[in-house]
Amino acid sequence: MAGSPCKAFDGICRAWIHNIQCNKGKQTCSSSSGTPCFYTLRSLGHRIQRKVKSKFLRSTILAAATLTLLLCANSIFAEEEADKDSSSSMQMLSYPLIESLDSRNVLFKQYQEAVQDASMAEIRGDLPSALEFYSYKAKKKDTAMLLSSRCAIRYDSLVTLNSIAENGESLEGRTLILPTANGLYIPHEPQTPIEILLAKEHSKDLLEGKYPTLTINGKKFYFMKGVRFSPAQRAYFLIPGMRLPLDKSVLTSSFGMRISPISGKWKFHKGIDMAAPIGSNIYACKSGTATTVVKMNPTYGNYVVLRHDDGMSSLYAHMNDISVTKDQKVSTGQIIGHVGTTGMSTGPHLHFEIHLNGEAQDPQKYLRN
Repeated sequence: MAGSPCKAFDGICRAWIHNIQCNKGKQTCSSSSGTPCFYTLRSLGHRIQRKVKSKFLRSTILAAATLTLLLCANSIFAEEEADKDSSSSMQMLSYPLIESLDSRNVLFKQYQEAVQDASMAEIRGDLPSALEFYSYKAKKKDTAMLLSSRCAIRYDSLVTLNSIAENGESLEGRTLILPTANGLYIPHEPQTPIEILLAKEHSKDLLEGKYPTLTINGKKFYFMKGVRFSPAQRAYFLIPGMRLPLDKSVLTSSFGMRISPISGKWKFHKGIDMAAPIGSNIYACKSGTATTVVKMNPTYGNYVVLRHDDGMSSLYAHMNDISVTKDQKVSTGQIIGHVGTTGMSTGPHLHFEIHLNGEAQDPQKYLRN
């Protein structure tokens, strides 16, 4: 953002003036969500007095902020005219860079205080006094869960804001944005599987304009304050690599209430039915242990249950034959049997279920294909 006030200051000063837009003719600044960051110089000065103990730092920051407010009030931006009618006018902001997640680091300590303020506001049901963002270059062993713990911010907030596709994804070398307020940051143009899932499941609320839009580094997000991953979304993120149990199939029955093809009555269908030719390979959707191996059950015919991590299990029914034994460990994509029509079946297909902590889930929310 060459020529903007934010670039005029470095280090700690930027923490007080980042992510602001100017309101012409007014000495006020607001975040891109419309939530005020600092209303007036007086309120900004009060915040600085409360947060910064060093008299020298207070005077330096206040001087920098004063100049920033004046520049904003008079719209003094070198790039403004060039970008006024350009689609690239969403400018990239330079967020204060936290070098180390150590309480001795001045910026990180300031970030922690801002997170605490936002958390208290969330508990009270209020908006945070300022929605702030910092940046951090991830180190070798950093993960979303580790950063969440270290920064005292929920991992789903970090994941959605930084487009982290799945748990365990390497973050080394990436410059991440650290928010001070918890919530889901859903991009207007979702790309990763978890982003697509979130956009789909919250589409009604997003389209109705229930949540504000933030522009962060030129990318637009819906900010769902205080909202977190649902159990299905959490499992989808934490259990990466879940694959379809069949190479090719046709979905013939979805999860939920349906008219049973056997009894003709309304009944809850605890899984999905995937039609495929007899003898088609059935694969383990995720690594785990075969806890149940049953042949010729009156309802499910030949079926297998695999236990996975984090309280999840998967069931494969109506199999023609079974290729695993009880208590055998299997890996993702390993053949565990073949499609059949055993048990109460109207034709060759795989009945596939996913359970989380004993409760049936919609498999389509978990499968990445």
